[in-house]
Order: sequence, then structure tokens, then C-alpha cells
Amino acid sequence: MDESTRPAQPPDGRARRKDAERNRSALIAAGSELFDAAGLMPTLDDVARRAGVGVGTAYRHFPNKYALAQAVFAETVETMLEAAERAATMEDAAGGLAAFFEAVLEPQANKRALGKLLRGVPTEDSGAGDVRARVERCIDHLLQRGREQRVIRADVAATDIGVLMSLMAYLIETFGEANPRLWRRLLPILLDGLRADAPTSLPGQPLNTSAFLSRLTAG
Repeated sequence: MDESTRPAQPPDGRARRKDAERNRSALIAAGSELFDAAGLMPTLDDVARRAGVGVGTAYRHFPNKYALAQAVFAETVETMLEAAERAATMEDAAGGLAAFFEAVLEPQANKRALGKLLRGVPTEDSGAGDVRARVERCIDHLLQRGREQRVIRADVAATDIGVLMSLMAYLIETFGEANPRLWRRLLPILLDGLRADAPTSLPGQPLNTSAFLSRLTAG
């Protein structure tokens, strides 16, 4: 049998793995470009076209754009969480709360899609659940220590902090292009309202956790 009639040999496992790694890297690079430019608006199909791979290939690597965005921002999110956890262990709980807000908000100001990713991933997503659990532990620890030190108001709930974080993230998303540092200007106003000596008590009741999470991921 000569070369022209010999059947083509299937690629070996190593070649397939290299192809898969190249495709995944291309999708992550393309996703980073598109998400930085347009937030989470691009679809996985858009990313596949930018990466030069088939749409089916893209979906074999990532079930949806949120999974891709998690891969794109994995290092940024881990750095953010580590900074938040360091803030939560600061000796001064009031200073720790300020550092916590800065740790969570600064990356969102620098990465256009990150805020929407943190708010918009479905709650059943395991990666998102881990992020939220780590953030919640930071908040709970800061509030407990702040009350013990009498530097953070006693009537604020963990979900109140979550809502305030979401409001600041919305501020970044809405006004960040016009004034990238506006969130830093307004953060002291927020922090002053959380001080133990704030002159006005909080009316009404805070959101419960399930209501907070359902609204957080609703849009």
C-alpha cells in the first residue's frame, strides 16, 4: 500500500490535548478582550468568532459565557478575595471594613465586566457560591468584631452590607467611564453611615439572605 492509499491516522491523545489547550487559551484571550470592551454583553458565539474557533468547540469548553468569564477573571477574583480576607482580620474592625470595601470595589472599577459577573452568575453555580461564601464570612466577621469594639453600628445586617456593595458596584458601572474615581469620593460617606455613633437608627427590616440573593442575580 503506497502513501496515497494509506488511511489517515487519527490524531493521538497528546495532539488532541494540545489542540484543546490552544482552543481554551484562545477563548479566554478573546473573552478577556471582548469583556473588557463591552462588559458581559458579548455572547459565547461572539467570543468563539473572535477566537477563530467553532461555536461547538466553545461550548465544549464552557457551557455559557458566565463560565468563560469566571475563567477569564479567576486570578483577579482570587486576588480580590484574598485582599478582602486580609481586611477582615485587621485589628481595627472599622479600618478593616473600609479596606474590605476597597478590596472588593477596586477590581470592579478596573475590570468592566467583573461587577456584573459577581452579581449575575446564577446562584447554583459552584464557583459563584464559593465566592459569595467567602465574602459573606468576611462581612460576618467584620460586623461581629465591629460590634464588639463598638465601632460599627449594631443595627446593620450582613445583607445591608451586601446591598451597599451592590449600590457601589452599580455606581462604578454607571458613572465609572465619566469619573473612574467617583466611587472613592463617595465611599467615606457610606462608611460614616456605618459608624457606631451614627446619629440615626435604621428603620424597617433588612432583606433576608434568600431575598437578597434572588434579587442580586435577577439582573
